[in-house]
Amino acid sequence: MWAALLAAVVTAGLTGCAEAAEDAGAPAPAPAVGPERPGAAGDDLVVDPLPLEAPVLLDPVPDELVLTELSYAPPEDGAGWGRGTLYGDPALSDTLDGPVLLVGSSGGSAQIGGPRYEAPGEEVDIGGRTGTVVRDGDRTWVVIQGNDHVEFVVGRGIDEDDLVAAARGADFGAATATVAPDAVPAGLEPLVVGGPPDGPGGPGEHMFLVGDSTWISVTAVRADPRLAALWGFWADDAGGTVIRGEPGSAGVLRGTYLGGPEAPGRVWAEDGMVLAVVVTLDRAGDGEELLDRVVADLRMGTWAEFEAARRQLLERPPTRDEAGCGPDGAFVSGAGSGSRWGFALTASPSGDAWSTCYLELASGSGGGGTIVPPPLGELAAAVGGSTDISSGSGYSIVGGAAPPGTTRVTVTTPDGRTHEAVLSDVGPRPGERVWATFVAYAAPPPGVGPPVVATAYDAAGVVLDSTPV
Repeated sequence: MWAALLAAVVTAGLTGCAEAAEDAGAPAPAPAVGPERPGAAGDDLVVDPLPLEAPVLLDPVPDELVLTELSYAPPEDGAGWGRGTLYGDPALSDTLDGPVLLVGSSGGSAQIGGPRYEAPGEEVDIGGRTGTVVRDGDRTWVVIQGNDHVEFVVGRGIDEDDLVAAARGADFGAATATVAPDAVPAGLEPLVVGGPPDGPGGPGEHMFLVGDSTWISVTAVRADPRLAALWGFWADDAGGTVIRGEPGSAGVLRGTYLGGPEAPGRVWAEDGMVLAVVVTLDRAGDGEELLDRVVADLRMGTWAEFEAARRQLLERPPTRDEAGCGPDGAFVSGAGSGSRWGFALTASPSGDAWSTCYLELASGSGGGGTIVPPPLGELAAAVGGSTDISSGSGYSIVGGAAPPGTTRVTVTTPDGRTHEAVLSDVGPRPGERVWATFVAYAAPPPGVGPPVVATAYDAAGVVLDSTPV
């Protein structure tokens, strides 16, 4: 199936028109639904991912996108990552055609699933805790907000009172969130248990692509096709959609930790794999067309191809968009030794302060700060980074602005290593150049022990200025 790329990646779900009932008083028959997705019922409810036998590659990468991450995290036996439980009608061959309920949770400091804090809703008592009933598209949530996490029961086609009762009977304390049997809405049974409990993802292969105000995420795992039902629940697609010739789910992913509140996605099972592709729409709303092109051009590859693509990625300095430091100011970046980093410096409108931004993409860590501009002709330097306190290992990104006439900047560490900086063509003031370099260290980091020293040279090798950082 992977070799056959369809000209139309996602076709509309099949629909039909019911014949008029002979008895005008009889209820109208239910409309026909889309393709029959894999049913989730089975003897073993848990569908954890398995180690990949082969990776998924994107070939070719669209010209409008840049590959920014290609990684594989194999599942570990006994790993304590969370799971959600999907409840539905066991009589349906396509679980997602009928009423469904999912119980789960989401946590983290940045991206958290569930409705946003400001979403309007009605407060209800959940066994001594306060929950909120939130209606969003074709589903309704009962959400219990925590400090840096949420717990939720979310359903489609289920009475709100039944959802509240299910939330009162939910157990969020175990690795797998469940609802007590006597609190499950009538006619529903647990059909599949899997993770993550807040949208597609978890251990497996991950690919990220960045464009102009657009990013696309690709997740691929080897798993029982029933996992596509749990992942597919998050898409606003009750009927189902054909994706690459396979029954799947396509639509806005509502309430996941991925992509924001209006992120379209595609979820499907194919050749022993379960896949999800999600896009954030750009300002022009063109991201969905890119999404379908990415889906069309996915193919199975070899681990040799995977490593070659990953190596090429690690050797490419990140773009300004990848570093996420905004469009203003001067920007420099570099790559090597398993690290990709970026640094930007921007002058305030008054010119009396400079702001810095840095990001190390391999770890996803970054930050920024402020520099008070020195007199023109002096070297300005700042440092930011991340340290593992237990081992003293980590990195620093050292950067700043070099005086007019600078053609080279070096950074010397206490162990005698000299690092060449990357220089931009411009700086915050006429003639100055923004510069930065990446420093990996074992111990001690900058600021502990002897200082890191930055030095600016002119074309003749004469030192223009030198300063400890």
